[in-house]
Amino acid sequence: MRRSKLAFTLLEVVVTLAILGVLSLIFVRIFSSTFDATDSISVRNELLHEAQIAEQVIASKAKLAWYVYPPGATIKMNNGKTTANALAGSHYWTVGGGADQPFLALVLPPENPRLSCATDNEGCFRFYAYYAFPRSYYLDPNVIAPTSSQRLDPDPRNDDTWVIMEFRTALKGFSPDASCSNIPLPDGGLAGGGRLLVEYVQPQSTTPGYSIFTVKPDGSVELRLRMLKRTRKRVVRVPPPNRPPLTLKAAPRNLRIGCSTP
Repeated sequence: MRRSKLAFTLLEVVVTLAILGVLSLIFVRIFSSTFDATDSISVRNELLHEAQIAEQVIASKAKLAWYVYPPGATIKMNNGKTTANALAGSHYWTVGGGADQPFLALVLPPENPRLSCATDNEGCFRFYAYYAFPRSYYLDPNVIAPTSSQRLDPDPRNDDTWVIMEFRTALKGFSPDASCSNIPLPDGGLAGGGRLLVEYVQPQSTTPGYSIFTVKPDGSVELRLRMLKRTRKRVVRVPPPNRPPLTLKAAPRNLRIGCSTP
């Protein structure tokens, strides 16, 4: 009787351990799935937040613009690596020039018109440009030094996504004539370098009809952003592929103020 009772007890233990093993496996899978979903939501929220900040920054400058360069305007800021058109293998950018020309250029009025540009940059008209190129190009140590505060962490899964850059400088020596017919068309003489605005931007070429910067005939600007980041297990897109891009429109408020003709 004792042996039979002992054998029965061991059998119960074995069955209980088997059940616990199955329950543990189910728990681990549920926990892992929940963790992955939570991580995906966190990445999605981060991408959305960064995209909204970038659009607000660009839109704020577009609203202040004194002049918006129209489609077809070709500009070379300088020979620097952070201002190069790495997509086209050139230093020239063309507004509305296609998939390899994500480019927007603006002239803003002086921060303080009462000051002289010759003695204080706050009295100068200001040139701003926004443009994109691959994250892999930005990570090149010849473009951004490893010791720079602008350096990004390597992320090989996302090397083909884009970063959006901001370039800004004072337009020394520029003063509009009465009819504003002497709009500056930079050809390499601007000082300064580009600074990172946002990363993990989906390239224009991956979605037909998707263009980051669009300049309208009235000088207004339309911004469209799609964000993309590949994690260890997922591809996170903001917005989802079946939804329109994050869109923001901005109309300049200072368009050619002081000109005798519009």
